[in-house]
Amino acid sequence: MRRNADKPTCMDELRIQSVNEHTQTQAREVILQGLKEHFGFLDTSLNPDLNDIMQSYVKQENIFLVGLLRDEVVCCGALRTVNDNTGRIVRMSVKQAYRRNGYASRMIDALEEIASARGYTKIMLKTMHHWSDAVGFYISRGYTEDELEGHSIRMIKSLS
Repeated sequence: MRRNADKPTCMDELRIQSVNEHTQTQAREVILQGLKEHFGFLDTSLNPDLNDIMQSYVKQENIFLVGLLRDEVVCCGALRTVNDNTGRIVRMSVKQAYRRNGYASRMIDALEEIASARGYTKIMLKTMHHWSDAVGFYISRGYTEDELEGHSIRMIKSLS
């Protein structure tokens, strides 16, 4: 884990770009480590879309973005098409040592911009309802709680 002295500085500019063959392995690890933190265990068989992100997202005409500091993937997020008017954000994650630096906000802004450019009028996402940090983050970004689905909560945002 990074110490405060090692925290990114203004010299470390976050670059957001589409995932590629080189960055997909790092993105997978960021997501899996985040899941392990939240659940306390990791079963990679529950996440088959991460075995080949290029095939699961990019080649299916969905969006998968990574945030890079230098050449290190520190955050990621994806946008899937639900229908002509709606997109769904999935796989939002920030590497633990880089949290609280605004990277999740930068990532969600980039995904929402793409959603708007695609003509979506609504964007949705799901998270675990007891993950108060994630729920609070999405509420702060304009998402509203829509529906409980088991342990998950669906959240919605209208795009203008």
